[in-house]
Amino acid sequence: MKGYLRDLISKVKESAISVVPFFAIILVLYLVFLPFNVWAFLGIIIATMFMIFGMALFNIGVDMSTMKMGGYVGSHLSKSRRFTFMIVLSFVLGFIVTIAEPDLMVLAEQVPGISSKWVILITVSCGTGIFLILSTVRTIFRLSIRTMLIISYLVALILCIFAPVNFLPLAFDTMGVTTGAVSVPFIMAFGLGICAVRSGKNNQDDGFGLIALASIGPVIAILIVSLFIRGDASTTTTVTNLATSLGELGGSIGSAILSYLKEVFIVIIPVFAFFLIYNHMFLKLPKMTLMRIFVGLMYTYLGLVIFLCGVSVGYLPTADILGKTIASPNTKWLLIPLALIIGFFLVFAEPAVHVLNKQVEDITEGVISKKTMLIGMSIGVAIAMLIIVFRALFAIDFMYIATPLVLIMVILSIFTPDLFEGIAFDSGGVAAGSLTASFVLPFIVGVCSSLRLDSMLYGFGSIAIVAILPTIVIQIMGIRYQIYLNKSKKSTKKARKSDIVIIDFE
Repeated sequence: MKGYLRDLISKVKESAISVVPFFAIILVLYLVFLPFNVWAFLGIIIATMFMIFGMALFNIGVDMSTMKMGGYVGSHLSKSRRFTFMIVLSFVLGFIVTIAEPDLMVLAEQVPGISSKWVILITVSCGTGIFLILSTVRTIFRLSIRTMLIISYLVALILCIFAPVNFLPLAFDTMGVTTGAVSVPFIMAFGLGICAVRSGKNNQDDGFGLIALASIGPVIAILIVSLFIRGDASTTTTVTNLATSLGELGGSIGSAILSYLKEVFIVIIPVFAFFLIYNHMFLKLPKMTLMRIFVGLMYTYLGLVIFLCGVSVGYLPTADILGKTIASPNTKWLLIPLALIIGFFLVFAEPAVHVLNKQVEDITEGVISKKTMLIGMSIGVAIAMLIIVFRALFAIDFMYIATPLVLIMVILSIFTPDLFEGIAFDSGGVAAGSLTASFVLPFIVGVCSSLRLDSMLYGFGSIAIVAILPTIVIQIMGIRYQIYLNKSKKSTKKARKSDIVIIDFE
């Protein structure tokens, strides 16, 4: 019991260090731009406390449950050597962890132009499942992640020529929302589990990249389906207002808790049920191991509920109102410096980012530290926020931004070292997480509302931009790291040559 308490205190401290800088920014923006209301102010403070405590519980739960489950399943699949079985299980796993993602549900509910949100949910989940199959095949046969990603992104760009224009931002946004707090640790552990039973020097390289391929799958799936379904994918986003009384604050917190208890339960149950069935049929793990995984899932469940409640009650409505207020004619140019600041600190408060960074540091044995990854991703998201704001201020078409960014990403992938290539694409997927969907998107939608722009054309697509820029930054870091290694090798060779003593016999 003392061990659990010690871990919780440690995780709470880590979470506070991550969230407090972002909280300070939101607090300053609120006090400067919005009329002060004690209950709205208190709501933001409570929301921040929820986020800190929720993130701490979530991180403990991930270590105890989802990481373990993904590792066990991946390791067993690889040992089984039954190729057809691995293909079927890869699709089922990808479908289950995607269709239950809270961020995807939120996005799907904002597209009333389509007959049912289940069209989006099923299409995106099938896309993830199919591309997780490709990821598994790539890992088993050691195919090039670079080649597969280049082909996938080029296919997506070609489909953009034929897809309805209103679907393009929505399609690319799915690459961010499908890699959420539950799927990231499970899919990464699944891939690393497959690699763990193989021999060879490239195991580290092949362990990453599953999230990258899994996240481009939904984009291609939505673009293909958009050619056949009816609907204009137009939307008007409604956001809950900030509480102005004790009753409103209590009501919003209560309704959010009840809502997320149900939604996150839907997230957890399919994953755990899948693992229990798989364990009963194949793994036969000890009861104590299963009990520990179950306890970890409870931590994960409660952590996600508390974290998402904090985001929903305090940060989402604040973002919408701030976007509308700051985008007024007298202050709209302040959006540029604010975008840089918000983007830089946004990554620190994303739970899935810390999961990825820890795995990167462990797998690379400290060669790529958590700090290095975090700073690189923060710079990428800051630049992404700047582009997003410019897009809204000047009403720039989404494809004028997405096309060159994707081409840059593809070109850089040719020169990026293999290990960094998978990590780079994975980092982009996890950077566009819960806060991106719940703060950045409503913030930009608020900006579009103030500027009288179609939020579907100029607001949506923001999640995709946030997902792409960290990828480019990490690719550049990888190229620089390779240049450094090459120089080090050359200097070592020169040093060895200088140590040779030449004896001249006369």
